[in-house]
Amino acid sequence: MLTYEQVRDWVRGRYGPRHAERRITDLGYAYSVSTQPDAYLDGDTSAMTFGNGPDLVVKRTGAVWQFGSGPSLMPLYDVRSEDELRRAMAALLPGCDPDRPHESVPLTQAQPGFGPAYPPYPAHPASPPAYPVNPSAQPAHPMNPAVGPAVPPAYPVNPAAPAAYPMSPPAPQGPEFVAADADNAVLVDAVGISFDQRDVVTDFAWQDVQAVHHTVRGLCLLVGVTHRNGVFHECRVGAGRQKKLREWTQQLALTLGHYRGGAPGM
Repeated sequence: MLTYEQVRDWVRGRYGPRHAERRITDLGYAYSVSTQPDAYLDGDTSAMTFGNGPDLVVKRTGAVWQFGSGPSLMPLYDVRSEDELRRAMAALLPGCDPDRPHESVPLTQAQPGFGPAYPPYPAHPASPPAYPVNPSAQPAHPMNPAVGPAVPPAYPVNPAAPAAYPMSPPAPQGPEFVAADADNAVLVDAVGISFDQRDVVTDFAWQDVQAVHHTVRGLCLLVGVTHRNGVFHECRVGAGRQKKLREWTQQLALTLGHYRGGAPGM
């Protein structure tokens, strides 16, 4: 089992010692390691690199996976177990062998460098337990036609008791911002932020948003979201006119101010 100290020393050797601890997020079954440069972690948002997602380092085996930051790969960073990771890889990356990680952190020494690759997962999942049927088994009490079965049904039905269905909590309320062009759209509301890019929708709940950035380029509004796992996503929406672009920028700033307040990176 990979320890925090081992992955920390591996991170120091790979990305430098200055932000080694800050780069590491414990996901339970694995560690997420930010791959952003030190300048970005120092607060310079212009130093952010694109396309490279965080490293996923599986605790049990030391397997290191590097998937990138495309919107379609987001489910890989949201899994919470090795089994879920295998299923997500099979669905999203059918050509990737889940038994051959990109790299490995040695489990016996806390230093950079990688030992021989070995399968991080069993070749075949364990077979489910078998429950043989015993045809000779008899009921504890013989059937009495006069009184019916001696053993009552396992789940008695009480027609007087209606089924209980928990009430859904009311949807959160608050200001809403929408910007859209022919291909892309950005939505900001009380639930979080959504990007619709050529009908591919990526949702970010507020609790998963580490930072939000927005800027103007030409007649386009660019909105960027840094997920709590370190993955950066960006959506570009064309305004067409300078007046509309100014309106979008002002409305977006007010909406983000309402939900994010003084949070770093808004």
